[in-house]
Parts: sequence; structure tokens; C-alpha cells
Amino acid sequence: MKKYIRKFLILAALTAFSSLCGCRQAEKQLHVKTEHSPVPGTSLVPQATRLSSGKIVVSWQRPLDTGGYAFEMAIDSRGQWSEVRTITRGVNLSMFTADLPAVAELPNGNLLAYWELKKASSEDPYATAILTAVSSDDGKTWSQPLTPYDEVLAGQHSFISSFPDGDGIGLLWLDAAQQSELRMNAHHGIEHMEMGSIGLRYAALNARGEVARGSFVDAITCECCPTSAAVTSRGPVVVYRGRQEATGTQPSEVDPDRPTVRDIHIARLEGNHWTEPHLVHADNWVINACPDNGPSVDANANNVVVAWWTRSGDEPKAQVAFSSDAGDTFSVPVRIDAGNAEGQVTVAMLPDGKSAIVGWLEAGMTWARFVRATGKMSSAVSLGRAPKHSRLPRWIVNSDGGLTAVWTKKEGDSPVVAISRISF
Repeated sequence: MKKYIRKFLILAALTAFSSLCGCRQAEKQLHVKTEHSPVPGTSLVPQATRLSSGKIVVSWQRPLDTGGYAFEMAIDSRGQWSEVRTITRGVNLSMFTADLPAVAELPNGNLLAYWELKKASSEDPYATAILTAVSSDDGKTWSQPLTPYDEVLAGQHSFISSFPDGDGIGLLWLDAAQQSELRMNAHHGIEHMEMGSIGLRYAALNARGEVARGSFVDAITCECCPTSAAVTSRGPVVVYRGRQEATGTQPSEVDPDRPTVRDIHIARLEGNHWTEPHLVHADNWVINACPDNGPSVDANANNVVVAWWTRSGDEPKAQVAFSSDAGDTFSVPVRIDAGNAEGQVTVAMLPDGKSAIVGWLEAGMTWARFVRATGKMSSAVSLGRAPKHSRLPRWIVNSDGGLTAVWTKKEGDSPVVAISRISF
């Protein structure tokens, strides 16, 4: 009986998605096929990266019987997976389903991995530290880990994204340096234990994983929504959930619990300097907490696509907008969900620069849809059941125009990293 009830619910959900699309149906329709996954058993927080050789690196974390997690990876070469390779493991590895550790490729072909350790303290129970390591043998061995910042005060360093940056890699993350400094001063009689902003921080790492330079992109942001980065012809862009404060507000004056507008912002790296951040779209969503639900961005030349989730007007929805000027301006957003999106979005731009595949969570499942910049879109297709709040990593566009989609599926009560093939 349970099997038939489940089939009925899935058919009902598919009908709802089809009716939502209505007369805006595009000529392309998506097909999903489950691929072999190299990931052993219970696993979560997957991430995928295409290497310059065409191979694909998939990474994930696996819970250990002894407590903590193992951060692991495997490489796909034309459908043949390598053995599972361990990057690091330990009881202090941080794991949050919307915050993805990853492996990126350096311009010299070496790999750079980044992850987080829990550094919880009485002053900040959410404190984490970022670590990076380099491998010159496709992940079989790794260098001694480094930290991409100097301060030693405990505080949040999380929600990392990366992009190619000169001869190295650029890292972006949400950083609690301002809060940490205020908490330190509070021990000397300054009563600001709960004040101070979270900011978006940038570090340029060289080919050895060492910090070459760094800065804050935005000193005042939402506290715990994932970030996303891509590279345009005019420089890398980053998208994130911002925080609207009164003009002149200093980072030390921010009250994290005060209701504010928290919409999606974008900034671009030109030379060694980030442009002034601006809105992708004014949803005007006012909230006094962080939704743990960040945007996703992809780019091709000067074409940019951004997907995000909002609950403006108390209506949860997933949206996508396109830009043809490297993120300076965006089209009117296109809504792609069926009416009750959970978000945790991903987006991959297709080679024409005018269309994309967007993924999101809704109705207990992971969904995908083809969307044009004109607003036309395909029917939505389900990849399968998904645990709540599981952030979707960037899906990879293959040479034939299809996608490799990495996501977290729900098997019984356990999360398992899955790999699907999306084609037209």
C-alpha cells in the first residue's frame, strides 16, 4: 500500500509542476538517468568540479563510526571512477548540510581542497576555522593544511565558494571577525557580546595555497547563507544574501537579531578590487533570522545567471534571472517552482549563454528545469527523494550539452550522495 501511495504523491507533484509551466513551455524537455556513484553508504554535502582534463572530481563527507567525519573524493575519467581518496578526517570536522567543502583545481593542475573545523567556544558556539591543502597527485596525498587568514580569535568562517584567480584560487566566505573582536573587548568591560556583523571575505591563494592578498567584499551580510562564485569576461562575480542597514551603519553597530531586508547581492572583482555590491533583484524580504538558503551563480563570457530562494510576502519561491552585461543589470526574475519551494538552489548556464538548468528542493524531492532568459521553460523533472535542507552543488555541463548532477538523495532515513545524468 505504501508503494502505491508514494507513486500517487509523486504523480500529483509532477502534475502540479506541469500545470505551473502552462503556456510558457519551451521545446526542450529534460530526462533524468541515475548514474553509478562511487560514494560508499551514508554520505552528504557533495560537491563536483570539472578539471581542465575533462575529468570530474566529486567530494563528500562520510560519518565515521567513531564520531566525526571523513572528507573524501573520487575522480571520474570517462565513466571510470578512481578509488575513494581521503582528504582528511576527524571528530572536529564541521558538517552543515547547506555548507559544502570542496576540491578545486589550481591553474598548474594541482588540486586545492577546503573544509572547516569546529572551533566552538562559550562566546561563539558556531565558531569554525577554514583549512586548505594542496595535492599534486590527484588527491592521493595532501600538504600540511593552512588557514587563509591571520587572526586567531574564534568565530564563524564558513559558507565557502571559490573561483580561478590568476595563478591560484580565490576563496570567498562569511566571516565573523567583527563579532569576534567585539566579544574580545566585552571581556574588558564593553557590553557588546551579541553585536557586530558577519561579512563576506575574500582571499587570493597562490599555487602553494598561501594567501597573496585579501579583503572584505561586503562588511555587513546575512549571517549563514551559502555564497556562490563564477567567472565572467570582465572578472569573477560573487552572489550572496546581503543585509540592508541604514546608511552609515558601522559593522560594530549591527544587531543580528533586528529584522532587516535580506535580498541577493552581487559584486565583481576588477583587477584587485571588488565593485560596490548591488541587488540582483529587490524582493524586499524582511526577516530577523538567517534562512540558511543562499543563491547560485554561473557565467559564460558576459552572460550571467543567478538562481535564489526568497520568502518575500510570506510566499516561498525559487527564482532565476539573467544578465548580459556581466552582472551589472538583470532581467525580471522567472519563478520556477510549484508553489512551496524549499530552495537550496543550483544553476548551470548552457553554452548558448541564454538558457540554464536550475535545480531546487520542493515537496521532499530534488527538481530540475530548463529555463530560457525569455522566461520560457520546460516541465520540471524530479531526480528523486531528498533530505530537507540539503544544499545542491553546482551541476556540470558536459560537452554534449547534458549535465552531470550531483545531489543528496534520501534512502530510508539516511542521506546518500547520488549522481544523475540530465539530458534533453
